Amino acid sequence: MKIGVLFPPRFEDPGEFLADARAIEAAGVDSVWLDDSADGFDPLLVLAAIAAVTSQLRLGLIRETHSSSGDPRRSATLDQLSRNRLIPGSERWRRVDVPADREAWAKTLESADGAADGVLVPMDSRLLDILRHPHDVIDRSDLILAQG
Repeated sequence: MKIGVLFPPRFEDPGEFLADARAIEAAGVDSVWLDDSADGFDPLLVLAAIAAVTSQLRLGLIRETHSSSGDPRRSATLDQLSRNRLIPGSERWRRVDVPADREAWAKTLESADGAADGVLVPMDSRLLDILRHPHDVIDRSDLILAQG
């Protein structure tokens, strides 16, 4: 089952945002997505930045039919710059909620298996730990790392 992560349309710090994309890639996620209908930054430019700092993440765009990102030249340019990592519109993705814990995530994946090409889950601070350690029985969501 492919896993896609829906990134927020806005961010404060570009470095942290792009670091999140690299961390998601390292966790084995198939793709990152942006919603073109959301009020935020230009999704194709953001996806191009993500493509520049990653090597395997595929790039997805949820489009409205009248969106400005619908220009085929812009999509073709992004696909070329990302080395053909733009997800075709023919793939079927099922949106799911952020899992509360590993057990909920396992059930979500099990119920979605075969119903779509992949699941699309919103980016959340809990998600990265669940993706990196899917079989850990210890809930580490309250773990806080101190840097000094």
